Amino acid sequence: AHDLEVPTIPVIPSPSDVTDALALVEKWIGDFPFASVASRAHARALFLLPYVRDMIDGPTPLHLFEAPEAGTGKGLLVDVLLRPAIGRHVSIMAEARDDDEWRKRITSKLREGRAALVIDNISRPLDSGVLSAALTATSWEDRLLQKTEMVRVPVRCAWVATGNNPVLTTEIARRCIRIRLDARRDRPWTRAGFKIDNLRQWADEHRAELVRATLVLIQGWIAA
Repeated sequence: AHDLEVPTIPVIPSPSDVTDALALVEKWIGDFPFASVASRAHARALFLLPYVRDMIDGPTPLHLFEAPEAGTGKGLLVDVLLRPAIGRHVSIMAEARDDDEWRKRITSKLREGRAALVIDNISRPLDSGVLSAALTATSWEDRLLQKTEMVRVPVRCAWVATGNNPVLTTEIARRCIRIRLDARRDRPWTRAGFKIDNLRQWADEHRAELVRATLVLIQGWIAA
């Protein structure tokens, strides 16, 4: 963003730099009802991924955000995790009905060069050989719609999906890491008393701080 000024990142962040950066991230996502320590760690991983994707030579897994019922905060969590890196326009894709439709949608999205591809609100069993192939591909080749021309594009996006108790085939499940939210109450959308009332607005207002916190964590790892 033209108006985004990120403070300098130390080459060797101090322990306090790293602690402060992690504290800011925890303040930001701390109100989400993660079902386990692993789920919280996987959410942090998605937050870091757009910044380190070019350091990874190979595919990255599908980050699957799931919950027992609607209104637990899956979509909001995905949006705020990606918002600092991508901005306000996170690309959303609906699930497809068959492999032919999956292929067309994936090709279209990959050609746009998006930093993240979000499959929102899965309602059918997730069973697609095309999606499985895309998740493990380093490049994607397909014929353009209504043309004989072939297109070849690199697969460098972060893969994300959301759903309520989604059903997956073994092939898809092997390519996922799960982030499960569980509010452990009826009508989870009625919860109140959050530390930050409007997470999207807060993320936009503190974008430079969040980007710096991310880069400090990454640089601390590189230095170590």
